[in-house]
Amino acid sequence: MSVSTMNLHRALSALLVGAALLGTPLAASAEPAPTTERAAPVTTRKVVSVGDAAAYAQREQQSPKTATFEGGSGTIYIGGGAVTVLLVVILIVILL
Repeated sequence: MSVSTMNLHRALSALLVGAALLGTPLAASAEPAPTTERAAPVTTRKVVSVGDAAAYAQREQQSPKTATFEGGSGTIYIGGGAVTVLLVVILIVILL
């Protein structure tokens, strides 16, 4: 590349980066978009079935061990995201 081509390349790169950095706040507006109509708020009801509560109470009376239930085994589950982060950190430590 010649000197003038490098200068043109640098100038265009600077112009592009400047437009991206300065134009982003102009494109985003802090004011909410105007709305023509408002939607009615959605109300939900919590459905409590008396039959379910009675069935659970009956099952608990049949098996008194359920009152002392403490859960399954004492294992710890590590998700895939945690394993991925751990592997990336180990990889970075090994390479550096």
